[in-house]
Amino acid sequence: MMRVKKYSKYISSIITRVLISLVIIMFSLIINKINPKVYLKIKKYTFNKSISFIKINKLSKKVIGKDVFYTENDRKTSKVANFNEISEKSAKYFDGEKLKVTNNLPIGAISSGVIIYIGKKENFNNTIIIQGVDNYNIWYGNIENVNYSLYDYVEKESLIGSCVSDELYLLIEKDGKIYTYEEYKKYTSS
Repeated sequence: MMRVKKYSKYISSIITRVLISLVIIMFSLIINKINPKVYLKIKKYTFNKSISFIKINKLSKKVIGKDVFYTENDRKTSKVANFNEISEKSAKYFDGEKLKVTNNLPIGAISSGVIIYIGKKENFNNTIIIQGVDNYNIWYGNIENVNYSLYDYVEKESLIGSCVSDELYLLIEKDGKIYTYEEYKKYTSS
């Protein structure tokens, strides 16, 4: 009986996401048919801006009464050691920071949020980008053994993967501005 409830909740979540996606696709096709110039403006804006899952989630909570993206995962998450301990020895690295860590260190999320990217990024190797509930996009570079999939919700300090070598690349961005980890802690702690 518990399994049926567990799977029905999972299937309901998938159906909701698929239906929302279909509505968005149909809406964009209708706009394109009516006025292609408007569609091109929307397309340009969409590809040049990051989608705010936080705003979409707030809207879905008002309209349908529940979160679309921030749902609990059924997987067990293991907490990771204090992230502050590994961030003390940082150096500038491209737009972000390079942190010295122990080899294969388990890496935890510094903020809860939705995974919006998993893949290779130039200079950052294997990368995970999490759009935090605080609206910061946090890039974790040089990561392997990723425990999540794209668009999964991640709790703060949950294990997201492990560092490939003794260097973790970190980039924290909000509204086009780059922050160091120290600045991020200062802004989010108040």
